[in-house]
Amino acid sequence: MKNFTKIIAALVSVVVLATACGDDGGGGNAVAADDPLVQAIVDDVMAESDSLTADRAEAECFVGGVVGTIGKDRLTALGVSESNVPGLDEIDWTEDEARAVVDSMFDCLDPAESFIDSMDLGELDDEQTSCVRGVFSEDVLKDFFVSTFTGDEEGGAGIFALMGQLAECGVNFFDS
Repeated sequence: MKNFTKIIAALVSVVVLATACGDDGGGGNAVAADDPLVQAIVDDVMAESDSLTADRAEAECFVGGVVGTIGKDRLTALGVSESNVPGLDEIDWTEDEARAVVDSMFDCLDPAESFIDSMDLGELDDEQTSCVRGVFSEDVLKDFFVSTFTGDEEGGAGIFALMGQLAECGVNFFDS
């Protein structure tokens, strides 16, 4: 059970970290880092002790990309403002918007590596560790984030498929 708990905790941790980060960035539509909305969101990100990044430039990239991709008018309609910075999972994203946010996140940060680093794989041998890393590919994590941000319960059920794949890696979920 200990390994199962660690993996679930790591998944939850990455979602919490990403939602605390508000939005992300990178792409060609990025808004300048000195924009007041970008700075308000970045300040919120940097205030989180468990943020995906402690690097302000990465946070500015991430947030600038989201603000530029989603647009200030749409963010305002979604309830995001300089004085109100909700978590990503508190916003009513469309699937396309959630995908844009997740793509921007992966442009500026390395959430896949953050996720793997947050897992305690010390009890696994090298082959099992490599297998687990393969299960949590960028595409799998992107789909997981999108389903989390859109509230897609069917997508969230994918966690059970992941658990099956992890079992194939030799991860014993019922180990005490």
